[in-house]
Amino acid sequence: MITLNVFVRVKPEHREELLEVGHTLFDALAKEPTFIDAWINAAVDQSDLVVVYERWNETKESFVQNILPKPYYAPYLALLERVGLGREAFWLEERGAWRAETSRHPQSRLTPIKPAWSTGKNFRAG
Repeated sequence: MITLNVFVRVKPEHREELLEVGHTLFDALAKEPTFIDAWINAAVDQSDLVVVYERWNETKESFVQNILPKPYYAPYLALLERVGLGREAFWLEERGAWRAETSRHPQSRLTPIKPAWSTGKNFRAG
């Protein structure tokens, strides 16, 4: 499993446009069999920053070879060429995760999640 965390700087007046194109992109990506989950975030205190967090049942190499060439990336990449100010991507290997307990006090209690790397097995959330 690989986690991709992308920090995108965009002209502030185009941030909402990037978020819309990102939603369209992830609507398509979510149908990929190796997709696990993703979040698109707009920075509260920086009007030019969008942060994307996505998890895949892929390696970095297989993601670059099999997912990035998909045609639905074209509008996103074209928009970045036009209005983007910079992009930095980090390939991450998960070493721990926690999720709020939903049965009692969902905002205040955390429950550890046993990640795939600890079992040696691949998994798919959902």
